[in-house]
Amino acid sequence: MKTRWLGWISLVTLISVTLWLILLIWDMATAGPLETFQQVLAHAQKGDWKFTLSYLNAGIFTTCVIALMGGLYVFCRPTIPEWSVVGLVFVPVYGTLNLFAYLSQITLVPTLIQGASDPVMADIALFLLKHSLQLLPGSTIGFFNGLAYAILGIPSIIFGWALTLGDNRSLRISGWLLMINGAACILGVIGTSIRSDFLSMGTILGGAMFWLSLFPMTYAFLRRQDE
Repeated sequence: MKTRWLGWISLVTLISVTLWLILLIWDMATAGPLETFQQVLAHAQKGDWKFTLSYLNAGIFTTCVIALMGGLYVFCRPTIPEWSVVGLVFVPVYGTLNLFAYLSQITLVPTLIQGASDPVMADIALFLLKHSLQLLPGSTIGFFNGLAYAILGIPSIIFGWALTLGDNRSLRISGWLLMINGAACILGVIGTSIRSDFLSMGTILGGAMFWLSLFPMTYAFLRRQDE
């Protein structure tokens, strides 16, 4: 099976996720506290280039993750054919939720912010903004964003398990990291649902594990000789 193409997809995903992390940390470091509706709204109203580029790149890396999971399905199918199909089913659900969550911040949210300045539409716009701001704790879009990663956790666990069954050490390491990522993201959305700050951190931990899994995965697939 030819696998170098999967290595290139993994590399592009790694680059886009790394860029997203850099932009996110930079944006959060300069944004100040983002705990209340007014604070998050003021941050969105600024809409500077870091904010816009961060969400554009988030859309790009989400697309890359969809492609990566599709590639992992093809690679893992000979090892666990039935379970690979189960994992693949959840990928478009993740993609739909995450693309909407991220891209709505630079499409829907600016429109609602404009509507909030209209006396006629202000109440409706502010109500929708409280549900649409991804960074606002407890918002509907924020929950969907976490739910998307929990859903991605299912194929991550399945494909990660398949990778651990092989004889390639780097892919086995990547597989274990993917499984930890999946479990952590599922715990994260459970924590959000029951308002547990400790369990909610699972989404952040899961993201870190996914990012780390891309290093050995990229190395293994680019180095692997096509059969």
